[in-house]
Amino acid sequence: MQTIRHLATLAFAAVICSNVLSAQFDPDDYYVSVPFTTEPGIYQVDVDTGVATPFATPLGIPHYGWFGNDGNFYVPDRGVPGILKIMPDGQVDVLTQDGFFVMPVSCIPTPDDTGWVVSDMGAASIVHVDYAGTQTLLHDAASTGGLVSFPDGIAYDDDGNLYVANLGDNNIVKITPQGVATVFNDDQNLIAQPGGMTIDGAGNLFMASYDLNTVVRFRLDTGVGEVFAGPNSSLMAAPNDIKLSRKGGLLVSGRVGRVSHIDAMGNITVKAQNPHLSELDGVSVKGDDTLCTGRYWTYGSGMAGTGGYMPQFRAIFSPCSGHTIALEFRDFVGGTPALLMFSSGELPQGAATFKQAPLLVDPGAPPFFTIPMFIPGAGAGEGDLTLQFQVPVMGGLDGVTLYHQMFAADPSAPGGVSASNGLGETFGL
Repeated sequence: MQTIRHLATLAFAAVICSNVLSAQFDPDDYYVSVPFTTEPGIYQVDVDTGVATPFATPLGIPHYGWFGNDGNFYVPDRGVPGILKIMPDGQVDVLTQDGFFVMPVSCIPTPDDTGWVVSDMGAASIVHVDYAGTQTLLHDAASTGGLVSFPDGIAYDDDGNLYVANLGDNNIVKITPQGVATVFNDDQNLIAQPGGMTIDGAGNLFMASYDLNTVVRFRLDTGVGEVFAGPNSSLMAAPNDIKLSRKGGLLVSGRVGRVSHIDAMGNITVKAQNPHLSELDGVSVKGDDTLCTGRYWTYGSGMAGTGGYMPQFRAIFSPCSGHTIALEFRDFVGGTPALLMFSSGELPQGAATFKQAPLLVDPGAPPFFTIPMFIPGAGAGEGDLTLQFQVPVMGGLDGVTLYHQMFAADPSAPGGVSASNGLGETFGL
């Protein structure tokens, strides 16, 4: 792969460093990219008051940035075009410019956190940039058979697959570590001017759909998508960037200078609003520079119930101390009692049954306990339930693994009980 290294001219560096502020990165405040004001740049928004103050200005056209492992903030700026490094005192350097860049937009860490992966709309390309500023072309329209088209948001899953939100085709493309590109989802009822993307520890990809005023959730295992939050333009308008929060939930930036928070139920809360900033392109929090290491995964299969529906058991967000997460039960028969089982051990498929349904949690592995529940709704496949709660803040939780499974009364199932798949979780930091 061809590599290019470009340095800023002294004249340009002098211009962008002309407004050095004494502020330091606050671990909780929002740092937002503001491209379309009289003084474009990075603004610091107080998490408690919502007041925005210039942190690094003037810049060109800054977009979706990220805090690096060296304590600095990195942001693509298509007015350069290149990647800017913003230091804690507000000083700005050009990490790299020109080369493969025409209109760089989104910047995320590499899976090994040794550099950056950057999408470039104008060049229809994905570029790697290391901390020294060396550029390496990873993917472009030619290498992906034309599938990368005006790329915007990007995100990696745990297997090293890269997901690219294409503004050009209103779709999401998946690129494997071997460089094989396929269309992941192209449902244009969900995807209209796609923006930022992020992936949680439960197998969900979240995407900002700018034209629809929505955030969409896609399952990584199936590619199926649905509206997760919105539309409600009074709470979230024209969403651009989207980030996972270490405090739980999602942060979204958009029009009328607004930062919104979305919880595990899809509820939207306005955290800050500064109309004079017009449109916020990117949003980042220093405390979110490293993501939660907790993970959920599904395993095994349960027992179908009325109408042949196979109950599903999923999770939303990552299981970490203090995080707000959700457990999601779908496709049960509605209006029926249920039993949720917890255990520290799993059982392989076919090893045991409960009321003729596959038992996937081990009753002999303490702690084992059950919680009686009730599935709302009415009719076959209409029993859906989502439970939101906060993971306790407690020592020793990191690395603990639990297994779960839901059973529900269902007269049409063998043994009178339908069952979900198993859901495993390992708590993280």
